[in-house]
Amino acid sequence: MGLGGFKSTYSALVIQTEAALASILYLEPQAAPYILIVIAATVTIPNINKSIYSPSFQRQTAWVLLALSIMEALTGFAAGPVSSNIITMITGGLLTRGIGLELHLLLIDPLAFFFILHIASGIGLALIRRGIKWTPIYTVILPILLLLGFATVVYLDSLFF
Repeated sequence: MGLGGFKSTYSALVIQTEAALASILYLEPQAAPYILIVIAATVTIPNINKSIYSPSFQRQTAWVLLALSIMEALTGFAAGPVSSNIITMITGGLLTRGIGLELHLLLIDPLAFFFILHIASGIGLALIRRGIKWTPIYTVILPILLLLGFATVVYLDSLFF
């Protein structure tokens, strides 16, 4: 049985596997484990309370987003031309302007990934609560939209460099 008692289809598994392989080949290799975890969670977990569409998963991604947002803000201030001296002084010289800028740019992709994951999880949970039980939404459509959203962010981020 698939998600929430729904039966997973072989074609859904094939589509998700192809999407994962495409992302591994064309996106950053560092993103591959996270993407595979999301796909595995939507295919193999039989209980909705243990899937990416559970309220507990929503809370977990919210906490990760909060931590990443605080780090993004702190490194953004550390990279700024005016506030960098203040942040360097507060951190005892550990977070200089150069390190702050590097960390600020490196945090964009993880922040975007967890933000998109949080949105997909929330949409899936809202659909489940409204009684929509069409399995391909949860096993194919939402994961593909998640992958496309993250691929778009990574592509746009790569244009910056």
